[in-house]
Amino acid sequence: MNTYYSMLGRLLHGKTPIHKEGYYILCEDRHVRYNLEGPLNVKVIDTEQFVQTIVNGCKEVIQSFSKSQDNQEVYAFSLYVNEYKSIYIYINNIPEFQKKLHDQYSHYEDPSYINSLKYNLGDFSFQFWSKHMSEFGQLLDDFEKFEDSPSYERDEEPLQPGDQPVIALEAGIIDSGYYALILEAVVRLKAENAFDSLNTTPNFIAFASTDNDYLNYSIMMRKTIEPDVFYTVFPDLRDMDARFEAWVSQNRRLSAGDVLDHLQDIFLDNYNSSFPFSVNRCGYDIFEQLGHLGNSLAEECLKRLHNYTTTIEQLDREQFDLISSYIEALYFAGELTLEQKSACSQLANRFLEQDEDLIDIARELNALSLYSSPF
Repeated sequence: MNTYYSMLGRLLHGKTPIHKEGYYILCEDRHVRYNLEGPLNVKVIDTEQFVQTIVNGCKEVIQSFSKSQDNQEVYAFSLYVNEYKSIYIYINNIPEFQKKLHDQYSHYEDPSYINSLKYNLGDFSFQFWSKHMSEFGQLLDDFEKFEDSPSYERDEEPLQPGDQPVIALEAGIIDSGYYALILEAVVRLKAENAFDSLNTTPNFIAFASTDNDYLNYSIMMRKTIEPDVFYTVFPDLRDMDARFEAWVSQNRRLSAGDVLDHLQDIFLDNYNSSFPFSVNRCGYDIFEQLGHLGNSLAEECLKRLHNYTTTIEQLDREQFDLISSYIEALYFAGELTLEQKSACSQLANRFLEQDEDLIDIARELNALSLYSSPF
């Protein structure tokens, strides 16, 4: 299981702050630099400016669309972002959906398949991007040029002599925080009644979206779609949610050690083929249910992580996945004691001393040694 989506869940729920020290700086040659201090004489974008600029750009698109002949029976609006930092707006209306259903999917008979098509962004007829957002689109163009940042190796260079900075963004925005900020933009659009100019259906929905459907259905959509509308639009999810809650209830009877053993197959499921992925739940939901275990969860995870320090040189993929899962679980164990935070730091040093390729594991453990939990 990719624990990255649990981390995104923490960001989306506000459990982990997106603010990180430093700035990513775009230069004229499209090189990206990283500085602890913001560059002089260059526009610096903070999280508030990022969100408000996107909100303003969306309003430009909405107003333009509202004046077109396509402004009829609009049933969905989505602000989409992907891992390459491309941001798009998707809108669709009932006439266009029915036309596509008739022209390309007339063989569809199952209501679930038809509903899936209805809300599949790839089949929406109206797509908009930076050029449709007036002057507000320039930020999206610049933002997309940060697509490879932070780098996989995370060895970003600071500004070099001769660099010509174009724009700088707070590091937290670039380092995955933009997912939470895209969601915030839709929340703000709804609060400001930005969709009032659209001729919408009774069950019109507006939501933020990503490439990951599990994240969309389990978190993103639920943040901006009222529960009764959500279940009306996606009726299959009512039963899926009930099955998930029953599973969580069963797990609550288990000790920290037993529940981690019970979840092991899920931790090792790199294809998201098992339950609860089958009921459209993401990694965050798997770890969130562990929160009631508190300190006992922390003790169990630290014990298991310590056991791996004796076999670091022989770690295989499954062991690496389990290590990552136990580290992620620590974020849900409540406030770690000083001794536990110290243990995280010691484990980080131990892993890094034995294998430099475990630098990401070491980083996470060091982060936990400084982490103040909101759970």
